Amino acid sequence: MGIRNRLWFAGDRKEFRMIERPAYMDRIRPFIGKNIIKVLVGARRSGKSTLLKLIREQLLADGAPERSMLHLNFESSATAGIRNADDLVGYVGERLGAVDGPIRLFLDEIQEVEHWEKAVRSFMVDYDADIYLTGSNARMLSSDLATYITGRYITIDVYPFSFAEFLAAYRQSVGPIDERAAFRRYVTQGGFPFQTDLAFDQAAGMQYLSDLFSTILFKDVVRHAGVRDADALERVVRHAIGEEGHLITVANIAAYMKSEQRRISAETIASYLDAACRAFLIYRVPREDAVGKRALKINEKYYVVDQGLRGAIGLDNATAIDQVLEGIVYMELRRRGYDVRVGKVGGKEIDFIARCGGETAYYQVSYLVGSQQTADREFGAFDGLDDNWPKYVLSLDEFPQTRDGIRGVNIIDWLLEKRGE
Repeated sequence: MGIRNRLWFAGDRKEFRMIERPAYMDRIRPFIGKNIIKVLVGARRSGKSTLLKLIREQLLADGAPERSMLHLNFESSATAGIRNADDLVGYVGERLGAVDGPIRLFLDEIQEVEHWEKAVRSFMVDYDADIYLTGSNARMLSSDLATYITGRYITIDVYPFSFAEFLAAYRQSVGPIDERAAFRRYVTQGGFPFQTDLAFDQAAGMQYLSDLFSTILFKDVVRHAGVRDADALERVVRHAIGEEGHLITVANIAAYMKSEQRRISAETIASYLDAACRAFLIYRVPREDAVGKRALKINEKYYVVDQGLRGAIGLDNATAIDQVLEGIVYMELRRRGYDVRVGKVGGKEIDFIARCGGETAYYQVSYLVGSQQTADREFGAFDGLDDNWPKYVLSLDEFPQTRDGIRGVNIIDWLLEKRGE
C-alpha cells in the first residue's frame, strides 16, 4: 500500500464493499469543500465511516489531490498515540503541514480524543481545512461544538439502512429477491450495513448484532455516561426495547425492576434512558395533544434504532410484529427528516404526528386492517382532528382500504415510496 493510501486509511486497513447511499450524499454534497465542519452522527456501525469514504471519492472525482487527505479512525490501534488535542494537532501538522492548498480531514469517532474540539478549532484557524467528523455520542458532540465552534458546523444524522437501501444492497451483494421476501428478512435482521459483508447470512448477522448491542451498550453508554451498574443499565434498556411502541413511564420501569429484585431510583432509570438515547441506541418520542398542540409531560414511547438489534437480544420480532412495524415506520420518518411526536386526541392515540418544513402528516400503523373492529379503531384514531393535513393508515394489507379521506397504504410500498401519487 502506497504512502498516499496509508494517509487515507490510517487506522482502517480492511477493505469493505461500499454501498452507495445517495440520500445522504445529496445532503452532504452542497457542503463538500466548504469552510464549515460536517458532522455525521449516529449509532455505531450505521455507515458513517463508509460515508466518509464516499465523500473522499467525490473529492477525488472533483480533482482534489489525494495527498491533501487524511483519515483517522480513533478506535483503531493505529491511532493509539493520539489521545488529546495536542497529539492530534501535532499528528496532522506532521502529515499535512507541507501540503499546498486546502487539506481534507476525516476524523472518525472523534469523541475518543480528549478536548478534540480545541484541535478542530485550531485546524479551522491555521489551515484552509475541509473537515468531516463522525461520532457516536450526541451530547459530547453537540455540547462541545456549540461551545467552541458556534455557527460553523452542520449535523447530519446517519441511520442503518432503510428498507429501500437494504433491498438495493441485498440485490447488489447477493442477487435478485422479491420485495416481500426481502421485507421479511428486514423485519428479522434489520439494516445495519455490515450485513453486506456477511452476504446477509441470518445466523452470522444475528451474532454480529448481538455483539454490536453489547459494544454500543458498554462503549457508548456505560463508559461515556460513567455508569457504575452495567447490569442494571442493560436490564433497563432491554425492558425499554421490549416495550417498544408502548406508552411507558420511569415509574413503570422502576416497578418492573422491583419485580426483578432490583431496586433502582427513578432518577437513575431516567439517566440510563438518557444515556442510551445519546448513544443513538434508542429514541424517545414525546406525546402531545394533537388538537391543542401542547406537549404532554407523562407517558412516552421508545424505539430501538434498528429492529435487528431487537431480535438479537432475544425478543421475537414475529410475535411482536405490530411493535416492530411501528418502529420501522418511526425510523423511516426520521430518515425523511420529520420531527415526530405521539398524538393524543381525547381518549385516543395517534401513532405519529410527523412535521417537516411547515407541513404535517398523521400516521397510524397496523399489521393488518382486516376486521371491521380493527378498521374502526385505526381509522377512528383521527376522529376529532379537523385540519386538512394528510392522514395515513399503514399496514401490510395488499389491498389497503381508504375511507373518509384517510388513505390506507401498504407499508412496503410506502417504504419504497410507491404511494400512487
